[in-house]
Amino acid sequence: MASISETIPVSKHFRLQKVAEGVFAAISYPGTGSLGNAAIVDLGDETLVVDSLLTLQAAQDLKDAAEHLTGRPVSYVFNTHWHGDHTCGNQVFAPDARIISTGKTREVMATAVEQRLSRHRAEPELLYRAIDEYEEKMKQEKNEKIKQEMQWEIASDREYMKMLPNLVNTLPNLTFDQQLTIHGSRRTVELITYGGGHTESDAFLYLPEDKAAIMGDLVLSDHHPVMSHGNPQQWLQILDKVEALNPEIIVPGHGNVCSRNSIHQVRSYIHHIFALAADILRNDLNIDDIPVPESYQAWYFTSDFKSNLSMVRERLSQQKD
Repeated sequence: MASISETIPVSKHFRLQKVAEGVFAAISYPGTGSLGNAAIVDLGDETLVVDSLLTLQAAQDLKDAAEHLTGRPVSYVFNTHWHGDHTCGNQVFAPDARIISTGKTREVMATAVEQRLSRHRAEPELLYRAIDEYEEKMKQEKNEKIKQEMQWEIASDREYMKMLPNLVNTLPNLTFDQQLTIHGSRRTVELITYGGGHTESDAFLYLPEDKAAIMGDLVLSDHHPVMSHGNPQQWLQILDKVEALNPEIIVPGHGNVCSRNSIHQVRSYIHHIFALAADILRNDLNIDDIPVPESYQAWYFTSDFKSNLSMVRERLSQQKD
């Protein structure tokens, strides 16, 4: 068998990066059918994939890569949370692989996600119209970085729409509420949740022997954390607990493989959003007048800055009342 370094598969959706022996990050190419990152973990006697990407084609590439790199079928797919760029590809791995999530994530997928998919299938013309309108808005955008991000978002949305008729909402069939440990012949991995920060329920994969963590969207690298479905106060508490595990390598949900310094960056960002939102409330400021702080101007997901501000301002306003 040829060495892995000579035979790493190529995909238009992601690039594979070796982060430890038998552990590979699939880093998304923007504007493709992946949207988020994923990972492949060789357990020795079995293979585990973390998150299944946005489209069926991207998921098929991920499955092919996992089988190529480990020489065996995928045994487990672990969904870190319910967002589509981490779960839509589940059906490509089923029924052969066990699909794992927290109980809460499965519950959201079975209810809110199923309802949303039903709406999308029933009225696809509304989605196409929204994409077309957003494309017109993109053409008017003067900021080249933001324009590029909008182009990537449109491209990903169109990839999603192409596969929508064939998409099956494939639910996890193995759930846990705090921690699930899988002992492979090569390594032990820990699937851990400390509650919900980015979404109602977030989990991550910890590899104690490799001092690595595959974090889903609890940690992003050079991207604005997305707070619209989450609880930022709990998010901060979760990050403290993750840091206590002392991982040296982080595979983020979006962006490049990074160090635990990214945990500090996400924590600082959330604190900064709270400070700005408090200032907006105190001085009755308009969110649209608040520029992206210089520290985050090079980060992607720029549009989420104002969404995050708005959500936290609303939370602080409710607490005040």
